[in-house]
Order: sequence, then structure tokens, then C-alpha cells
Amino acid sequence: MIHGVLSSPQNALRPFLVAALFSLTPLGSQAQVSLDSPAAVGRKIVREVDVVFTGPATMDPARVRAQMSTREGEPYTDESVERDLRSLYATGAVENVDINAVNVAGGVKVIVTISGRGGIAELGFLGNAAFDNAKLAKEIEIKVGDPVDDTKLVAAQQKILELYTKKGFSDVLVTYDVSPSAKEGFSTVLFKIEEGGRGLIGDIRFEGNTAISDRKLRAELTSKEKTFWRLWGKAGKLDNQAVLDDVRKIEQAYQDIGYVYVRVGYRREESGSDKVALVFEITEGGKYDVASVTIQGITIFSQEELTPAILTEAGRPYSGSDVRGDEKMIQDYYGSRGYADARVETRLSDAGPGLLNVTYSVYEGGKSFIRKVNISGNMKTQDEVIRRELPMSPGDELNTVQLETAQTRLENLNYFEGKGEANPLTVRPVSTEVDGFKDIEVNVTEKSTGSVNFGAGFSSIDSIVGFIDVTQTNFDISDWGDFRGAGQRFNMNIRYGPRRQDFNLSWTEPWFLGQKLAFTVEMFYRNMFYLSQADRYEQTNAGMALSLRKPVGEHSYFETTYTLQNINLDVNDDEDPTNIIRNEEGDFLQSKFDFGFVHDTRDSVFITRKGHKFEVGLMASGLGGDVEVWGGNIGGQQFFSLPGDTILSFEGMARIADGWGNSGNANGDVPIFERLFLGGANNLRGYDFREAGPKDDSGEPIGGNVSMYASIEYSFPIIEKVRGAVFYDVGYISTDVTAAGGRDARGVKNGGPIVGDGEVYSNIGVGLRMFLPIGPIRLDLGLPLVKDDFTGDSPRFQFNMGYKF
Repeated sequence: MIHGVLSSPQNALRPFLVAALFSLTPLGSQAQVSLDSPAAVGRKIVREVDVVFTGPATMDPARVRAQMSTREGEPYTDESVERDLRSLYATGAVENVDINAVNVAGGVKVIVTISGRGGIAELGFLGNAAFDNAKLAKEIEIKVGDPVDDTKLVAAQQKILELYTKKGFSDVLVTYDVSPSAKEGFSTVLFKIEEGGRGLIGDIRFEGNTAISDRKLRAELTSKEKTFWRLWGKAGKLDNQAVLDDVRKIEQAYQDIGYVYVRVGYRREESGSDKVALVFEITEGGKYDVASVTIQGITIFSQEELTPAILTEAGRPYSGSDVRGDEKMIQDYYGSRGYADARVETRLSDAGPGLLNVTYSVYEGGKSFIRKVNISGNMKTQDEVIRRELPMSPGDELNTVQLETAQTRLENLNYFEGKGEANPLTVRPVSTEVDGFKDIEVNVTEKSTGSVNFGAGFSSIDSIVGFIDVTQTNFDISDWGDFRGAGQRFNMNIRYGPRRQDFNLSWTEPWFLGQKLAFTVEMFYRNMFYLSQADRYEQTNAGMALSLRKPVGEHSYFETTYTLQNINLDVNDDEDPTNIIRNEEGDFLQSKFDFGFVHDTRDSVFITRKGHKFEVGLMASGLGGDVEVWGGNIGGQQFFSLPGDTILSFEGMARIADGWGNSGNANGDVPIFERLFLGGANNLRGYDFREAGPKDDSGEPIGGNVSMYASIEYSFPIIEKVRGAVFYDVGYISTDVTAAGGRDARGVKNGGPIVGDGEVYSNIGVGLRMFLPIGPIRLDLGLPLVKDDFTGDSPRFQFNMGYKF
């Protein structure tokens, strides 16, 4: 597989479509204020926000405005001015800021005067031996001429740290200095690097553990020993932060079985060359049970309301996870009812040998309501795109659980920097001068949301395929300058190979008509040679589709799609097709509706360990056009997480297709492009694509009207990023196509008798699941247990790249 990625190269995308998009990553900004006459200005409406620079402009004016809560159309207040002052100074890109409010007709004009810190005249590195200057300069994405911005410098410092840590330099220290340059008004930035030694983990040992075995403790750790199969990322490389995290994980494992006062330390021992032994030193202490559980300080709610949800119980071993769960439950109980300042402290007291009293002390605080929701940092993304993801509004009770929900929803958009990044997204309450009211501050730092992907792939179904994919997940179809910021999704996909040529263009509005209703428009052209095993025909689909998807609760959605397409079936006379295939030839105009319901609780679409996916659907074609068929399907998947990170999964699906009206073809009512097939990488893996089912007497699959299949798979870890699997698949298809034997008057095969009609096919097999940087790869070797005149009994090798949704 050859694969390349370009992220958000704005100019590079324009040649692909007028709808080219992409993203200069915006930075967060913040500012400071002085007022002509605050008392006189009062609550007047802001009519204009003007940004003025004294000296060179060191920030984009749009970026300045994005960081400010003082915005056009909003009331002008002292509180918003103070927030803007702190915000703009926090960027590190300004030396001084003044904010002046001037009376104008109908309100005030706000003038923001900024004195910047100048630009970078020189950029250097000191102390780096493992990486050259060019590599570091490319990594940090800062260049000469950029404004001096502490936010970007800290982010660059972190990128250098991560680069060294991935190489095993666990003790690296990175600092930077900003000093005046010989060029007046500019600065010199110098990154100083103390690399330290490079450490690879040769061995991990435990000392002092008797209650938990080495094997169980090792399974808890992020740190891993360096082995030949750990080739990617940080695996096997010493990372001080990961070691500290491992110390906490070991302590937590002990506390969860009653060892409250366990102490864990660690040391490093040289083990030759550049490898070290990592030794965890454990002092277990005594094991404790819970003698009593008490909640103190509650006056607003009763003991009876809170006690049933308490996990910690008298007479059972102490569990740190249960105690943390109880603290979270009590705080959420209060926080979800407006008491955002409620806090819980846990006290442990001796109750005799091996016994502890657990006391939860609650500080209730006062009830709060939401006064305003302030959004800052969104230079491109429209306020409405953010606000519609927030489950709260001004005037509501302040619900801390909803704040967590808002945080998660905004992170899931993937438009903004998240946890662990330099400027993470935050949703938090802040105090106001009005008793009983708080403001909600949403601060974001935008990141690139456009990409161009290109490369080549291979599967056992459609052979080798080259592709190019252009995507913008924060698209704005109405902004013909930048095409970004409205939260829409745009995608253009081109695939080209010897057995398929596809072009697909789609646009999605996730909040159609102001509701949580996704509306998608798709245009497509698909030329599919791979549908026929012996190239006896090719199928071309060209048309458009309109779809609506409506979420129902947290895990379900309804979807309906209307498709209008022209389907051309071209028969290849050189391959001596039978009359069954010849009768399918022609041009068809299809107008069809698909209706579906999906309930999906899977924990991940990448490596699914638990949960299920259930789906049911109906299809009706013939309300216009000349293809009159209907169909339906029901099925799903179920996953179980078993000990040792093994996974047991079941999958099954039943489908039906039948004709109605008077537009049947010469073979029956259902044309071949709506018939049902089995075989290949996605169902019966012991057979070639479409091979497990009815075939004419030349071996060409002709499909059927009713199909069912089921699969059971057990997967297990082998080495890092590689899993093994064993599986069993079974299925059958029946058809109403009939044909006489021999040849007709023209000497063409009639195509009968039909082979495999109603036959139950099954296979067993083994597989590998590899999760590589270039993408997931699935390799399966299936052995057919049932054969017919054409399938044979030799094993089939199935290769595919990508996730199965």
C-alpha cells in the first residue's frame, strides 16, 4: 500500500473543485482595555469593533475579534472588557492593548489598539544532536517572519519534546529564549535542548508484590519492553510521564482490592548498550475493609436520595475506584440540579484492625442559573455551529453534567484542539457580579479540518485501485472565499483501477432546517467491472441521491434515501455469456427509496470489543423509472469482551428482493443489479466474491431473491497492533431464475440448469488484523466446507484494507 496525506493546503485544493476549501489553523487571542467613560457607556449596544495596530500588525484582526467576547450586536459591559483584556494578553503576541468605547449613533464603537511584540528575525536551535535543525524547524511549524507568539512557542516546545520522547530520550529538557534582534522591532528565538540519554526498556520487573502477580501488573502498564515487533510510536521507549502514569495505575490496582496505603516507586537500572531495566518498588501495606459509610453536610437533599447510588458498602473491601465513583455521583447529583459549586471531600478514619470508616463531606454551595454563554477563539467557525451543540441556554439551571456533555460534543466535532494539545477546548462556568448567576465560557482553538489523501490500495474483490480523496469537515457552501466555518461536510472521492472507476461528490448539512437532521446530497459515477468474475459484463451506475438522517436517542437513527440513477449493463460477447446474462443487458432508469433504522452501541468502529449494531431496512423502486422491485433486510452484530483482551463476535443478516408491477425482465422480475449475492471478504470468506450462491452453467453468479448468512469470530492479540482470528461462516441464497439447458437457435447457451440454488455454503478460516499507520488491514484465509461444480475446495485468500462499518 502506498499512501500519502496533505492536510489543509488551501491552494492545492482549489484545482480540484471550485468548492476548494482549506484551513489556515487559527490561533487563540486575548486583549486589554481602557474606557472613555465606563459609567456613561453603560449597557449600550456594540455597533462596530475596530482593530488598530501601532507598528507592524502582529495578529490577524479577525483573530483578535474571535478571541473577544465584546462583539457587534452584543451589549457593551465592563465584565466583557475585562475578559477581553485577559484573553488578548494571554496570547503572548501583544505588548500592550487599549480598548476604547466611543459613542456613536445607536450604541458604541469599540476601538482595540494593539502594540505587538514584533516578528521573528532569527530562529535557532542549540544542543540538538539527534535531530538536525531542518528536522526541528519542520516539526515546530514556526518560521522567520512570524509574530512572536508565546502560545505558538509553547506548542513548538511541546512538539520538540514529543519528537525526542518518541525516540526514547526520556530525560530531554527543552526551553526557549526570546531576545532582541539586531533588526529593530524584531526578536531572536532560540530553542535550547538538553537531550540526556536515550533509553529503551529492556526489562520490566516488580519488587515487593505479593497480592497481585507480575502478569496482572504488567497488563496494567503503558510502558512496554522493547521487542522486535514493537516498531511504531513510543512502544518500548522510556517515557518519564508514562512511567509516572504507570505508578498511579499500580497504586490504583492495589487500592481497588483494599490496600489503601500502598506505596509505589521506581528506579532505572542500566542493562547494557542503550537499554534500561525499569523496576517498580511496591510497599503493599495492610488490606482494609469498610466498617461504615457516612455522608455529612447535606441539607438540600436527603440521605435516602443519595445512599442507594453509593457504591462503597460496609463489610466489603475498600475500593479506590468505588470511592472516586461515589464522589463523582454526589457531585453530579448536585451539579445536575443547579449546584455547580458543590464539592465532595473523602475522609478515612481508623475503625480497628483492618477496618476503615469512609466519610463523604459535602459542601453544597448555592444554586446557580446561566446568565450568558460566551464563545471565544472561533475565527472561522460560526457561533451558531458551536451553540447548537450546547445542551444549555441562558436562563437554565446551571447543570454541570450538561457542561461535560457540551465538552464532549464539541470535541467530537474535531474542529478544535482537544485534551493533551497546546490550547485545549474548554467549557466552564465563571462567576458574575449578579448573585445566583454564572456565565458559561466556551473557549476554542481551531485546527485544520480539510485534507487531501491520495495513494493506492488493493483488495481481493476489486484488485489494485488508485485513489484521491478531498475532504472538508467544517465546510460552508455559502462562503465562496474560504468555504469553511458552517459545520457542513464536503467530500470528493476518485478511485481508478483496472476493475473499477468511481467518482463521488457529496455535501452534508448536519443541522437541516435548524434541527438535528442531517441532509446529504450525493452525485456519483461508478463503473464496476469486478461484478462479473469472468468479465462477461460490466455495470455502470450514474446519478444522484438525497438522504435524511435523524438521530433517535443516543445510539439510534432513522435514515431515508432517494436515489435516481441510470444503470447500464453491457454484455461482453467475447466471453460467451449465457442467455441469462444476455437478458440483463440494457439501460435502466431507476427511481428508488431506501428506509432504514440502526441501533448501534459498539464501543468503537476500529477494534470493537463490546456492544451491538442492529439494523433493519426496506427498499422500494419503481415510483418513476422502469425498475419495479422491493426489498428488505434485518440483521446485526454482537460483540463480547472476554479475558485476555479476546473478543467473541456474532454477525448475521437476512435479505429479500422481489419484483412488482409489469416491468420484469426476461429472467424474472428482479434485475441482476438488485439481486442478492454472498461470498468474498465481507461475508462468506471461504469463497470468491459473489461465488457462494446460484450460478448459470458457465459458472457466472446470477444472484437470488432471498439470502441469509451468519458468522462467528473469535479474535485474540498476538503482538502489538496485530490480532489473530478464527471464524466460521454459513449462508445460502435461493433464486426464481430458471433456464433450459443447451443452446438456443443462435447457438447461445441458455444457461441452465442453475447451480447452487438454495445450497447451504459454509467455511472455516483464520485471519490477521493489523492496525498500521497506513490504515487497518484484514487478511483472511477461508477454507470452503461445501463445494459445487464451480467453487472447488481450495482455500481462498481475502485481503482488504479499511474498517467494516
